[in-house]
Formats: sequence, C-alpha cells, structure tokens
Amino acid sequence: MSRSKRDPGPTPNVERVREKQPFPSARAVRGVTVAGIAALVAISGLTWREVRQIRVGLDGRLADIDTQIAKLGTRTAQPAAATRGPDPSRVYTIKTDGAPVRGPATAPVTIAEFSDFQ
Repeated sequence: MSRSKRDPGPTPNVERVREKQPFPSARAVRGVTVAGIAALVAISGLTWREVRQIRVGLDGRLADIDTQIAKLGTRTAQPAAATRGPDPSRVYTIKTDGAPVRGPATAPVTIAEFSDFQ
C-alpha cells in the first residue's frame, strides 16, 4: 500500500484543537464552595442569635409565672361563697297528685323530675 492511503498526513485547513478545560473550572468550584460555606455560617449565626433572644424572653416569662404562683401559695384561703339554691341536706315535700308516675305508689323513695321544654 502506498503512504497516501495509510496516512493522509496533515491537511492545511484543519485548525489545531486546543485542550478543553473542564467546565466549571476548579477555581470556580472553590469560589462557589467558599461562598456557600460563608452563607451557611452567616445563617447559622443569625439563627443562633434569634434562638438566644427567644430563650431569654421565655426565661423572663417563666420567672414572672413563678412569682405569681408563689404569691398564690402564700395567700390565705378565703371562705367559699354561700351557695344559692335549694339546700341539698333538706328533705322537700312535693305534691305529686295527678302527675304521671312509674312504679308503686307505696315506694319508700319518690324522685320528682322537673323539666322545662322551650
């Protein structure tokens, strides 16, 4: 075989292909990584600061609640207000003549129920 068929040789119109650099470059990756870490540190610091402020506020509120509980504990017990209505220890006599009844009339206990349907 002749040389022209095996190896055509360089052609005059073909440009030399430059070595391509990978995209994105290592420098860009490092820059983005450093910027991301800086953003995370900044966000973490702000979050920590807000949590600390909330904790301080809650500690103050809990201290107020503790003092109020202490005041309530030292208060003397006041007598209960007089109850209104019928006396539960008194036996009341109710006329049940002509009212609907269940059970025998000679029962030892009579329960009278009153309801108001409106």
